[in-house]
Amino acid sequence: MQLGALISNVRNLAILYTGVLIIAVCVVGSFLYISYQGNTYTETQAALKADIHGFIDVYHFSENPEAALRKAVEQRLKSRDISSFYLLSDKNGNRITGNLHTVPSVTENQDGDFNLYEIPYSEVIGNAPEQTDAFFPHYDVIAKTLTLGDGMSLLVGRDVDAFQTLNMAIMGVAWIATALVCLMALIGFLMGAMILKRMRLIHQTADTVIKTGKLSARIPAEHTTGDFKPLANTFNNMLERIEDLVAGIRQVSDNIAHDLRTPLTRLSHHIEALKKGESDVSIDDIADEANRIIATFNALLRIANIEHGKRRSAFGNVDLKALLNDLYEYYTLLAQKKNITLNIALPMVLPPIVGDKDLLFQAFSNMTENAMKFTPKDGQITIQALNKDEKIHIVLTDTGSGIPDEDKTQVFRRFYRVEDSRHTPGNGLGLALVKAVIDLHKAQISLEDHTPSGLSVTVVFSNIANP
Repeated sequence: MQLGALISNVRNLAILYTGVLIIAVCVVGSFLYISYQGNTYTETQAALKADIHGFIDVYHFSENPEAALRKAVEQRLKSRDISSFYLLSDKNGNRITGNLHTVPSVTENQDGDFNLYEIPYSEVIGNAPEQTDAFFPHYDVIAKTLTLGDGMSLLVGRDVDAFQTLNMAIMGVAWIATALVCLMALIGFLMGAMILKRMRLIHQTADTVIKTGKLSARIPAEHTTGDFKPLANTFNNMLERIEDLVAGIRQVSDNIAHDLRTPLTRLSHHIEALKKGESDVSIDDIADEANRIIATFNALLRIANIEHGKRRSAFGNVDLKALLNDLYEYYTLLAQKKNITLNIALPMVLPPIVGDKDLLFQAFSNMTENAMKFTPKDGQITIQALNKDEKIHIVLTDTGSGIPDEDKTQVFRRFYRVEDSRHTPGNGLGLALVKAVIDLHKAQISLEDHTPSGLSVTVVFSNIANP
């Protein structure tokens, strides 16, 4: 996906989320408003109907209806607050009693024979506000007017200013919600822009690698913060790892060309000489040379298989103490022939680890053979095991020529050989195989100088088997 398309998708997604949020707020707000307002109007109308039925009963069951209605209205006014409105008028429209001066004008017709009135504060008798409200200069009242006998009329109403307050509150909430939605949308766009800025750095770096093949390109660390910093570090580490692998492949190719060119050239010359009868080289010598070349390629295949984890199926509990004892017995005779003293020092108890016994034996064998190859006569080689910090440390020391510091990090590369050892037999794959086996077991290997001379190789295992 191109970066432009990605930016467009992010913006569209932000707009979509903002629209969905606005619709959700409107739907929920409308539902709450309609539900509350409908319930309140219904309750108010029910109360008015009950009040009206009470007045009708008073009128019909009284000997003096006018006096009875006057008394009933006055009792209602004493027992209720300003939210109730009553006006009893005679046939000429003159006020008999109530808390209104005159009959108000109808503002709006309502359902159920009720009407909406706007009653100014000046028309109210009693507890009307002394100052006119800036927002509501009147009472909003729903009422019904009854026409009684003798031309009398009775207005019964209730104040619904609470609905206006509710409307104002809902408008206020609506404005606040709108402001919050806009703020959230703005924050979303800013966060999206910030994310896209970080993603643009990753995209540009990846695009540079793809177009130019420069694996040295990295995401600038100073432009990555927050949660993107681990992502940028991981991306840079990945590029670094790929660069190392590619460099390793190039190095292996160069080393193969360098180290196998000589034996292949020598093999070719022997064959040509043998064909012409100009050499005393035998077929057996040629076969030995070919077998050494084949052994080199077999070693490369073994390393590749180990590095790809194809040998994990053979993992199980490995008794390192028994393995090291077998290693000691196997190389004791060879050490005696070379006048080298081979020592072993193992603890009484050495817990087992999880691993491949054959691969571990091969790795320690390569380490031991390297030590014997570079240890002079009357030298010493020591195999030691330690339990330390819930880990097992295997230390192999020798009194040989050692390895220069600048070569300690290079000797585990395939075909790499220290300059002083190029005249000795070997193909430079022994320690590469050791490193592959150690990595397969998630262990660590390190090389240090041994005092007074020689090399100390330490392997640390942390994958101790469960008892």
